Amino acid sequence: NIRIEDRGRPKKKPTRPPQKRLRLLLRSKMSAPKKPYQKSVVSLDYEAVLRRFGEIASFDYPFPIPDQTKPRDRDTRVDLNSWNNIRPVLLGLFLFFGKNLSPPLTLFFGILSRCFEADSLSSSVLRALASICLVQIVCFDVFFVHWLTDGKLGGLGYSDGRPPTEGIICNEAVPRNVHIRERLRKVASYRPTPYLYSGDLLTLLPFLRFKGSLGERVSYRRWWIRVPSAPAPDGDDGPFRRPSGGDDDEAVALDVAFPSSGYRADRPAFLVSHGLNGGSTEAYVLDFARRATREGSTVAVMINRGLMKTPVRGMNIFHGARTSDIGCAVDALHYALGGERGGREANPQNAKIILLGFSMGGMLVNNYAAKTGEKSGLVAALSFSGSICNEKILRPSPTTSHGRSVWQPLLAWGLKGTVMRPNMPKLVKRGITAAEVEKIRTVKDIDSDMVCRYNGYPTIHHYYEDMSAGGKGDAKGIKKLHNIEIPLLAVHAIDDPIVNYEAACEEEVAKTNSVLLLSTKHGGHIGWPMGFYPSSNRFKFMMDVAMEFASSVVQEI
Repeated sequence: NIRIEDRGRPKKKPTRPPQKRLRLLLRSKMSAPKKPYQKSVVSLDYEAVLRRFGEIASFDYPFPIPDQTKPRDRDTRVDLNSWNNIRPVLLGLFLFFGKNLSPPLTLFFGILSRCFEADSLSSSVLRALASICLVQIVCFDVFFVHWLTDGKLGGLGYSDGRPPTEGIICNEAVPRNVHIRERLRKVASYRPTPYLYSGDLLTLLPFLRFKGSLGERVSYRRWWIRVPSAPAPDGDDGPFRRPSGGDDDEAVALDVAFPSSGYRADRPAFLVSHGLNGGSTEAYVLDFARRATREGSTVAVMINRGLMKTPVRGMNIFHGARTSDIGCAVDALHYALGGERGGREANPQNAKIILLGFSMGGMLVNNYAAKTGEKSGLVAALSFSGSICNEKILRPSPTTSHGRSVWQPLLAWGLKGTVMRPNMPKLVKRGITAAEVEKIRTVKDIDSDMVCRYNGYPTIHHYYEDMSAGGKGDAKGIKKLHNIEIPLLAVHAIDDPIVNYEAACEEEVAKTNSVLLLSTKHGGHIGWPMGFYPSSNRFKFMMDVAMEFASSVVQEI
């Protein structure tokens, strides 16, 4: 299916030719199909881009579709609705509501107690309930304390006893950093929705309320690009692995959206890496694709192996340290937009490609930039809520303990459905049974008990070192972080409840020549809702930062 649309709107009859006619269009150089809602203005450059995409990629999956029959054997079948799988999720939801309902319940019980005589039993019970809720807030709810004191108390983001810094952190001795910082100042200030009083709520509301894309549909064209099998570990040469052309190659999907006027060489092109369990139809990806194409940029979304029900032929399924797929996507996009075949190092500025990542995709973006250095094929990179050093997620802090008990069970349950259940026959071949999968509670458990065992990492520390731009945060890791040559902007909220702010490596970033960190006191994880009616603004903060950063970088070229 080459058309993937925003499912949040009523479906309409496609105006674009079907797949066979689209192939004929590329071969005969006919005019491009019309976009919904807008009349297309086609240029020769656009036709050339379509033709070059057809040379480097294919509309059809390039291999025989592997058997995707659902396993029936108990050892290879994961029941997501079993008690072992549901229990951690229910416990996480109980803790979530227990913490986030305490502030309004404290106020409610306190006001209600005033309606009774001071020495009455009802008043005493209500005051006792209010006191219990208040103690729970003061002793356990660091996110509400952080919100109530505007970041002055709560202990979030502290690293070695030092409080976090709000704003844009960078090495001011580098003129390029100063220029980017000044350009970002007008969009870097963030004020949260006033009644969302914790990082949990700032994360949850966008996830629940922001569906589809705001405005017209986003129409993608799906191309398949060949990638190497790339068994783990990824290593320093991971981004430079290329498909061999043999039977062991894999393929990943690239969903591409063009502006209504066709490809514009004067505007940057974006390669997007989505979040965990996500894809090209995630609300934040759709919002960005719509905003960027409206401003004349081409957007390509790389779908991680196996996600969005894409097939995986061999044993090397998705893991968070693999950067070879991004490298091949950069190669393909670079060639399609006018570069040389396999020529990331030849003329990377020819296509003005900017790599953008969200959450897990942000970690991949940071890691790719660190491993490739000056041979990234990019003009810049940008990550939202992506860790720079995953080792710091393992260290004890108020955020890590909260995320592990509240958020990770839900994320782990999603991973079981999108990554582990479809690949259970492969897991069984490497000694991992369905019973073991069902016992998993958190993402940390998946990484240590499943990913490491399956891919041959000795420990979770080795896996996190391989997937982090800052390694383990030691001297070797900091050297890897300093290897980044292109401008890299990492955007992180101090009250992020899933990826703790310490993992953004504020102190180390300030010593690099190319990495900038935009930190906000509030925002949550891939959230940053704004205004009293956040549904009208949606992900505006992230979109404004991304487009302003892209404009400032391209201006420097």
